[in-house]
Amino acid sequence: MRLGVCWYPEQWPETDWADDVARMAELGLELVRVGEFAWSRMEPRRGAWDLGWLDRAIALVADAGMRVVLGIPTATPPVWLLRERPDIRLVGPDGRVRPYGSRRHTCPTSPAYREESARVAEVLADRYAGHPAVEAWQIDNEPGNHDSARCWCDGCQDAFRGWLADRHGDVEDINAAWGTAFWSMTYPDLDAVELPAPTMTAHNPSLEVAHRRFASAQVVDGLAALRDVVLAVDPMAVTFTNLYMGDLDIDAQAVHRLHGLGAIDSYPHGVAGPEEVAFGLDLARGAALPPDAGAAHRGGRAWVVEQQPGAINWTGDNPAVAPGQVGDWIAQAARHGIEALLVFRWRMARAGQEQHHAALLTHDRRDTPACAEVRAAAQALAADPPGRPPATAAVVVDYGDAWILDVVPQVTGADHRRLAVAAHAALRAAGHVVDVVPADADLTGYAVVALPALHQVTADRLRRVEAALDAGVLVLVGARSLVRDPEVVWVDVPTPAGLTDRLGAHVVHAGSPGGWPRGGPPSAVAVRGEVVPAGPWIEALALDDPAPGRTGPEVVGVAVGGPLDGAPVAVRRGGLVHVGATSVEAWTAVLRHVGAAR
Repeated sequence: MRLGVCWYPEQWPETDWADDVARMAELGLELVRVGEFAWSRMEPRRGAWDLGWLDRAIALVADAGMRVVLGIPTATPPVWLLRERPDIRLVGPDGRVRPYGSRRHTCPTSPAYREESARVAEVLADRYAGHPAVEAWQIDNEPGNHDSARCWCDGCQDAFRGWLADRHGDVEDINAAWGTAFWSMTYPDLDAVELPAPTMTAHNPSLEVAHRRFASAQVVDGLAALRDVVLAVDPMAVTFTNLYMGDLDIDAQAVHRLHGLGAIDSYPHGVAGPEEVAFGLDLARGAALPPDAGAAHRGGRAWVVEQQPGAINWTGDNPAVAPGQVGDWIAQAARHGIEALLVFRWRMARAGQEQHHAALLTHDRRDTPACAEVRAAAQALAADPPGRPPATAAVVVDYGDAWILDVVPQVTGADHRRLAVAAHAALRAAGHVVDVVPADADLTGYAVVALPALHQVTADRLRRVEAALDAGVLVLVGARSLVRDPEVVWVDVPTPAGLTDRLGAHVVHAGSPGGWPRGGPPSAVAVRGEVVPAGPWIEALALDDPAPGRTGPEVVGVAVGGPLDGAPVAVRRGGLVHVGATSVEAWTAVLRHVGAAR
């Protein structure tokens, strides 16, 4: 794994640059990211391009033996441009135009924004594509961050209706697919379909999820256009788009597949804990996998483009980082197969919105504690590069599933990410090397596959699960799986849909493990006598009478206490297991008792 840093030469006196670059090289860094926020420095007025400073910064990096990661600065269009073309600006769900003064205040659908983004990309590509010092191109920066994926402008409203027409054909199909007879929401024509702005209570979840799919597709289309500008000049260029690890508003799998390279910004203090950090690293690699990828693809490729180096400035409490922690995060990324890691940032900002955000240098250019840890990490990586062995297990993740559970949460804390993280953590605790793969992956090459919250039912998904089972894979279907169609409508067959005959059981209760009145003892789960927490969601099953000549399912775990006391929660039949509990402890116990621990 190569190490690097994010550098903002436009924010500092040029007299500091040579010393900055020399100190980067002395630390053992190999990559330096520049440019992703510098549009106003590159083009202070329309057409008045000033790239000499960037030429000199790149030359300094190259002369020091390092390589440049060059950003296209479309996350921060300059003030003069937003004043000149105000239709670039995003409109929030409240109908108010978002003013300039921050970043990502741009409508992803806006033709003006796309036109201007392509213009700056063309200038940079013409000048730097194929440059011997440029290692890779960053296409935009954290699209979707700050709730910027969705826009409620008139242009987005029109484009959304066009997208629906392409997807459904006519309004009759929309009404049928979305079940709009509920609450008398039948649309008389396509013009009646409005973006889901705040209303009296919840919108139809089919509309909400359709808006998320549309918005994500708009972002992906815009990113693809910018990528193509670079590839038109240099077809062999390495490109990526970095996404914040905690964001869910954009389909990261669609974004990273554009490039064949996953790229995340890893800020462990912004997520739930160490288990989610590990999950995010494997998710970053798996998100770039092409359709039908299997175990032989070794989980995909990814970079960490921004790594937290100390206390940050945006989580609310922003705690200190313990000595050695930054080095541990770097080593963890290397063990998970990350190809490159760049620390954010080189020097703490003296101005602007991130003055409290840690860096490798303080505001007055002294080394921070992370500096020594980065130097040690670079030496360790050079002396003994870690290798990631082939995965033995996979966790299937899909952003469409995540959006549905975000729109229809039912229970606090039972979101897709939390349930997927629990399964991933349990597999790792059981001794597995784990790939996180998309729902269209080939699952047949793994020993164990976990399907936590594989929510949508499709023929393709069922075909892949059946193929894995037929290949001898142990398949564990988690809670909240196989219950709705892709239009967010509940299936009309027992769940987990399509697998109940093979399982010999079906779900009869799904929801909170808590009792009533609130505050009463919740149901726990006993797995072969081992009592563990159920987690935020629990499913109880009923056993079906087996057909003549067939054995019934084996009950692996039952509810203990609470309103579900005694009900089967984990059931196995052959290579198929339904895990109706959602805690790490429950997954771990089930894995151990079905013989899936290594």
